Amino acid sequence: MRFISKRRLPAIIGLLAGTGLLVLAVPHTIAAMLLALSTQRYDYISNPNTSDATLDELYDTTMDAIDWVPTSKAWTRIGYIEMERAKRADTTEGQTDHYLKADSAFTSALTISPMDTYTWTRLTFARLKTGGATDGTAVESLRMSLLTGPYERNIAVNQISYAVSLWSQLTPAEQHDIQEKIRWIDTLEHRDLVALAKRNSSALEITVGAMSTAPTNLFQRFIRDINKPGSNTK
Repeated sequence: MRFISKRRLPAIIGLLAGTGLLVLAVPHTIAAMLLALSTQRYDYISNPNTSDATLDELYDTTMDAIDWVPTSKAWTRIGYIEMERAKRADTTEGQTDHYLKADSAFTSALTISPMDTYTWTRLTFARLKTGGATDGTAVESLRMSLLTGPYERNIAVNQISYAVSLWSQLTPAEQHDIQEKIRWIDTLEHRDLVALAKRNSSALEITVGAMSTAPTNLFQRFIRDINKPGSNTK
């Protein structure tokens, strides 16, 4: 019987450790490759020319990646695919079903990356489409969106829009924070904020109320632009 020499033992241990690391890396590598290979098509899921069959293929590929390694990126993709399917659904029941699936996917993503502001925001939208305004789930996700991303320019108007829909469920302190956000985003995304104000009477009342305490020149500009016909403002 041959014995392993002490001089060879470290090399053998290193080899075994390296093999173990390689085995652990394989699932992550395959999952990343599946997502990478489908990224170009995924970027166009909202394009009207993207077929339902392509959405189905993207869904299957992304779920294959999740089977290897469930990541927040992959689950978020599933959520967006379901949102696009909801937009294309022919029936109210079909839309609700896809929004509920989007809710589930975004929730799975957030269990992995709970500080993802954008996913909290999209989850709020999905919940507003499925009764979340009445069962308290939408305001819960909105609060997390605001907590994790209080000054995210790209989604601030969306956050304000959802807050308007849930205004009565916000605390006075939260309403105050939204009013501050309105005054802040007006200096960056004035056109989009005006479009939101014109959407309905609640949005108009809340945005005008917030802007009434802004500097006079900004308030006057806001009033002027919401009274313009159409949505083309500067």
